[in-house]
Amino acid sequence: MTKMISGSAIEKLSASGAEFAAKIGKLRAPVWNALTFPLMEGMIVPKKALSVSIGRGSLWVVSGSRFLSKIMVKDFRRYAFEEGKYPGADGLASTVSIALRELKAEGAGIILCIPGDWVIMRTAQLPITVKENITDVIAYELDRLTPLSSENAYYDFRVAGEDNGMLTLVIAAARADLINQYLDALRERSIEVEKITINPSNIGTFCSYVSRDKDPVFVEVARQEYEGGLFRDNILVSSFGDSFHEKDRQARIEAMAAVLKPVVAAAAKQDDSPPAIVCLGDGNCGELGDHLDAPVKVLSDDDIRQKLFTDKEGLPGSATGGLLESLWTGARGFNLLGKGVYGKTKAPMAVTLVLAIILLVALIPFVMLPLQREERRLTEIDRQISLRKEEVMKVEGLRKEADILMNEMAAIRAFKEKRPTALVVMKELTGILPKTAWLTRMKMTETTVDIEGYAASASEILPRLEQSQYFRKVEFSSPTVRDTRLNADRFVMKMEIEGFVKEGEEKAKDGTKK
Repeated sequence: MTKMISGSAIEKLSASGAEFAAKIGKLRAPVWNALTFPLMEGMIVPKKALSVSIGRGSLWVVSGSRFLSKIMVKDFRRYAFEEGKYPGADGLASTVSIALRELKAEGAGIILCIPGDWVIMRTAQLPITVKENITDVIAYELDRLTPLSSENAYYDFRVAGEDNGMLTLVIAAARADLINQYLDALRERSIEVEKITINPSNIGTFCSYVSRDKDPVFVEVARQEYEGGLFRDNILVSSFGDSFHEKDRQARIEAMAAVLKPVVAAAAKQDDSPPAIVCLGDGNCGELGDHLDAPVKVLSDDDIRQKLFTDKEGLPGSATGGLLESLWTGARGFNLLGKGVYGKTKAPMAVTLVLAIILLVALIPFVMLPLQREERRLTEIDRQISLRKEEVMKVEGLRKEADILMNEMAAIRAFKEKRPTALVVMKELTGILPKTAWLTRMKMTETTVDIEGYAASASEILPRLEQSQYFRKVEFSSPTVRDTRLNADRFVMKMEIEGFVKEGEEKAKDGTKK
């Protein structure tokens, strides 16, 4: 009998299938992204970049790369244009095309660095409540904050600080119609720009990177002009610059000092200490310190070459700084092309997993090899012990014999030290007896000494013997007899040897027996 399936069951099965398919669909994208995630650019795979800086009468192009987090400048070129004027769009596009071939930088990311004259910079404050939607707020408020609207401008911003519920923003904007001329000319030659930066900010990034000063007042000095600004947490908060109207070098230094003084004073007032002034491009700018109340650090070619791993000299600050703002992760420059929108970097889970496995496999030999080495060492030690076992036993026997001999020698030495020898006693008697006395007989036991002899006066001998450190209980053992023939007293005396204690007795501190 065939069992019929109800319509409600079919609907449930269909719903379950659709739900399962939806889950699979949600998982497919992240799994695919993880499996196809590219290697970290600039870490394992070199990241190449080409920085193009527009200046008056010239175009600077610098090529470089970042590999294993090390930034290297490979080469640079300067292309001359009509003096005092910025290069046109077509001239710039053709020059960049030539520079790509000359510097062998095909495939590198292009950074376009525009002059500070083309950029409007403003500092603004907004409530901290707009932080979550700040990109949209800036796009909406740009025409109020600057003379340009978001539709006809390339712009970017940086959050310079938060205080009392307010955000301090630094906004940079440039006319879109001016920038588009250059972008269109480059696209006609199949060259896409990935970033638009500002020359003053680039110079500051360059000075900060080489000098390692986070908040410097920086200035780049050229033959006919100078340009600089003030950094706060690697963000350009103000800029300045002008052409030299004076021909005398000292007058030029005084002119730059006059511009720098209020910038230094404002920075010192905010930080309670004068900022570092980093100077680039002219060795004579060290004389600025004579006119300013702040230290001046002049970047030398040696400092630059060492920091950027290059053998080149005379690197331009604006173009090199543009390169750094693309390659250095610590840079906080502007990208006017992004209009304040920055994509979130995805965590490279697949690469991390692969690297973790490789690291684990690589660590296994480092863990196992020492253990194997110690095992081999212990085996060799055991083998050497086995070979020398008989020698070791002989050495142990000799050591025991040596210990026995040492104990016997110690016992003999103690015995000798405890009991004075006959030679010592005789020497003592010789020293004590007067010259008018002589001995005819001497008998010495372990504990006593008996003497017999003649003396001019026998009574003077007794106190002398009692004062000796070797004798005690000195007494006459028989009466003293006067020998008229020798004109001397004949005496017989006995005494105990000092320091000797009979078995079963204990000597007191004062020499008497207890």
